[in-house]
This record gives sequence, structure tokens and C-alpha cells, in this order.
Amino acid sequence: MPKHNPFSQNRWLDSIKIELEAMRTSDLSAAQVKKDLQPLRNKYMPLILPVARHLEKDSQILEIGCGINCIAQFIELGKKTYLDPLLDDFKKKWPGLLPQGEFMPSVAEAIKKSDQSYDLILCINAISHTQNPELVLHEMERLLKPDGTVILCVTTWPSLFARLHYFTARIYPQRILRTRLYCYTRHGIERSLKRHFHIQSSQMIDQPVWQLSKEWFYVCKPMGEND
Repeated sequence: MPKHNPFSQNRWLDSIKIELEAMRTSDLSAAQVKKDLQPLRNKYMPLILPVARHLEKDSQILEIGCGINCIAQFIELGKKTYLDPLLDDFKKKWPGLLPQGEFMPSVAEAIKKSDQSYDLILCINAISHTQNPELVLHEMERLLKPDGTVILCVTTWPSLFARLHYFTARIYPQRILRTRLYCYTRHGIERSLKRHFHIQSSQMIDQPVWQLSKEWFYVCKPMGEND
């Protein structure tokens, strides 16, 4: 994704309304939501746990764009904070489903926490759905402790597809808002990450070779820190 102006707040709110309406009309029970969470746990935790092995009981963990899944709940140690603008709506739809922790029903562009608050920050396939990804990355950089770690998962696309998405989003936003606001290439997301962090490692998550989209798992450290 090239560096360009973010979507307007109104466009982002439209995308949230679409997501909210889909959630409200869903007939999934809490039990089914929990069942659907298991494949995600199997997919991500083998990658996350080796990175999180240094955490202690009082380590601070932030999950940005946690959705209803709250992947950080499967990290044994640490105090978890979950951030998502729809958290209050999730609680109303599925009472008692969310894990224990601190909940912040707010956007990720302006997080009301002190600098250098977190040992680990997770952002699992959420950056493409924010209004302003650069501001979100800036907040992650601000909130990360000097020896902290950022884990970011993102789906990337071929350059031609990403450009088509970019222009279609401005001509026919009603269609694009039903999927994601931003469509990254691998080069684009890495360029954005490098403005804020040192990329310690990257790994493509297993998926069919014929699939155009590729999901990447990034481990990042504060700028300037050695491997």
C-alpha cells in the first residue's frame, strides 16, 4: 500500500456500522463463537508463544483490535488489556464470553495510556481495518517499553490488486467497506513498520500456494534495538 492520506472518519464509521450490523444479526451462540476460536488458537499460538516466553506474571500485554477472539487470553502469564471499538457491543451480544482483563472500547489511533506501558503488543489482522494505520503504529511505538515486542499479523496482496483496491475504495466505497479499508502489499506494510520499529523476523503463515493473498507474521522491536 503506498503512503497516502487515510480514510475519513465518516468512511471508517460506515465500515464499523457494517460490522456492527453483521454482528447484531448473527445467530451464532456463545458456544459456537468459542468453538470457532479453536482454529485461530491453533493457527497463531505456536507462533506467538515462543515470542512471549520471556513474559512474567506482571508483564503488561495489549491486544489492539482484539475483536471477539481476544487471542492474548491464551498467553499464560501477563496482565492483558483488550482494545476494540466494539467491545461494549460484544458484551451485550454474548454476555460472559470475553476473557478476564482490562477492556478499552476505543479506537487505536489515540490510546489513553502512558508512554512505554507494555511489554508485548499484539495486532492480529486489525491494522487494515483502522481509520489511520500510521497513527496506530505510532501509538504502538509510543506504548512499547524499551525492551518490549510487537507482534503484527497482516494479510498482503499483489501490487496490482492493492492498487485496484485503493482506487475502487475512492470511487465505490460501499463495496470496499464490507471487507477492509486498506489493502497492503508486503513491501508496503514493511515500509510502514520500518518507520516505527526494527523488524526482528517475518514469517508467512501456511496457506494454499494458489491463494493471491498471503498472511504474514511480524515480530518487531523498538527502533535501534539489536537483534
